[in-house]
Amino acid sequence: MLLLTWVIKIHSFLGEQVMSELLDPKQLSLFPELSPKTDIRHMTNPSQFDSALDNLKKINEFGAFIHLDFTGLNSTIILDLSDIKIPDPNVEPQFSSTPFSLHLFPKDIGNELQKFDEELISFFTEKNSFHTSTGYFLYRSHFSLWKHFTEQIKKSIDEFLYRKLSHGSYQKFYINCLQEGLEYVRSITGISSSWNIPIKIEFQNIESVRRKQDKENYTIEHLNFFDQNFPLKYLVLKTKQFPLNLSGFISQVQIHTIFKSIHLGYLADKTIDSISDIKNLVQGL
Repeated sequence: MLLLTWVIKIHSFLGEQVMSELLDPKQLSLFPELSPKTDIRHMTNPSQFDSALDNLKKINEFGAFIHLDFTGLNSTIILDLSDIKIPDPNVEPQFSSTPFSLHLFPKDIGNELQKFDEELISFFTEKNSFHTSTGYFLYRSHFSLWKHFTEQIKKSIDEFLYRKLSHGSYQKFYINCLQEGLEYVRSITGISSSWNIPIKIEFQNIESVRRKQDKENYTIEHLNFFDQNFPLKYLVLKTKQFPLNLSGFISQVQIHTIFKSIHLGYLADKTIDSISDIKNLVQGL
């Protein structure tokens, strides 16, 4: 959907004030007379605003355009050492540049988590919504049901994660994930490399590295390829999206409903009296 975005910046330079507009070619300008561009489409008649606002109200009476943002359940990361140009002799010349997938959880738990995403989408049917390019148009009669449904999904996810990952299981899976990543790095490491790749990882070591990286806002660019502990530091950084404890992982799992709107300029000359009118409007954008 097309949202209204119009920003004026005031710059002060040598006592002179300059006004600049952040433009989106897909949008209409509220104040074209202030714009440096003269070809901007806009509504010149106050009645057009009245008509557009009336249509917007009618759309809101029928429902709302929504976009789903289901975050926190992604438990896979991709290792691609070819992207960071590690100098010789740290890696074997013939090592494959094919990215390596690293999974936080075993396949059975990953499949169960995927089912929650599928269950969330299953809510939407022809009786309560229609699909759009950015999500769905949810009928107003089902707002409360959708709110209750998402709350129940979140509750089910929390219960599943506590049941499967409590009593230290989450930390064990995280350690195994890092260990698998280290084995991959070991498999491509050159025989003359000075890297220290631990056989066994202690969780306290992971916590220490993560704490230091968080404090110093580490990125890949901060890593020293000639550091003996590069492999562990690299893996800890790459798995930063995974909290170190179960409660942190559960708290980051969120279902967000983002409400969207149509720019008024596209409603000025339309007639909105039914759901079909809204569908036709969306198809024409």
